[in-house]
Amino acid sequence: MKPVLHTLLLVGSLSLTLLARPGTAQVGNNMKDQMIFHYCSKAMDGELSKAGKTAPSGMVSYTCGCVVQQMDARASLDQAKAICQANAMQKYSLP
Repeated sequence: MKPVLHTLLLVGSLSLTLLARPGTAQVGNNMKDQMIFHYCSKAMDGELSKAGKTAPSGMVSYTCGCVVQQMDARASLDQAKAICQANAMQKYSLP
């Protein structure tokens, strides 16, 4: 697993009790979606910075938007991370 995408594991620090609710898949639609997106992007940006790397344009937004959508569709955090990591790796041609 790429260290850049591995940072999604850090999203687990977010209290999952605040995240259980059905809803739409749009990022920014509500506070829960905004929190998920915020913590995901902060984790990815932090890991990229530590590694001295720059994400391909749009990758952080794409990956974190995917996590929001998956969790809105009732996926667990671990399921959302696995799905979105795989999708981002394929979309951005990462090994």
